[in-house]
Amino acid sequence: MIPGETIANLEREVAVFVRQEGAASGRLGHETHPDLTAAAYGLLAHLADRGRRRPTEIAEHMGIASPVVSRRLQLLETLGLIERLPVPNDGRAYLVGLTDEGRRRVAEVEDVRGRRLGELLESWPERDVRTLTELLAKFNGSAAGPARHRMTAGGDVRG
Repeated sequence: MIPGETIANLEREVAVFVRQEGAASGRLGHETHPDLTAAAYGLLAHLADRGRRRPTEIAEHMGIASPVVSRRLQLLETLGLIERLPVPNDGRAYLVGLTDEGRRRVAEVEDVRGRRLGELLESWPERDVRTLTELLAKFNGSAAGPARHRMTAGGDVRG
């Protein structure tokens, strides 16, 4: 079992990282389009990573309610960054995917993020960057696995 102090230290460092990246994502999302929120940019980035998806799949994967996803998708569609595509043989269902403009905007942000990371890690030995990458991949894999549980603000666990 991992000692509580070790977990507490990790939690603090993860929280700092999440806050910093959240602020950076907000700025980059706004630079992508002045009307784009950080949360909507997160959905845009998800579609760039995962490809076309049903809104329910997006909600499930991101751990957010379907109505929230619908509002974000509506904003992204209004901005011309995503499009709805019909699902063959299912007249009611649709997939959402990036438009060419959406792909272009995500590529711009990824380029800026890559340069920023390069600058932040400039003084690190490449071995350390590789180790960090491997550990983050392992951590993200654990967090995204079938046994994952998220804590809500009220302390409830949902999976």
